Amino acid sequence: MKRQPPNPVWANLALVGQLGFTIAVPIILLAVVGTLLDGWLHTKPLFILLGLLLGLISGIYGAYRLLKNSQVL
Repeated sequence: MKRQPPNPVWANLALVGQLGFTIAVPIILLAVVGTLLDGWLHTKPLFILLGLLLGLISGIYGAYRLLKNSQVL
């Protein structure tokens, strides 16, 4: 029995889901770490802003790598 290639619609939907997680997870994780550091060190907006910025950069870079490996870019 021959294995058929995946339907391009489902493959593209899976890629969109992966992109969402790849961008959202680092932003959320680093924002939570920044909030915890701000509470511990009493530096209210500093580390949450740094966490958001680093999470955004990390998420965009991860999305770029994902798209490049999936040969979309």
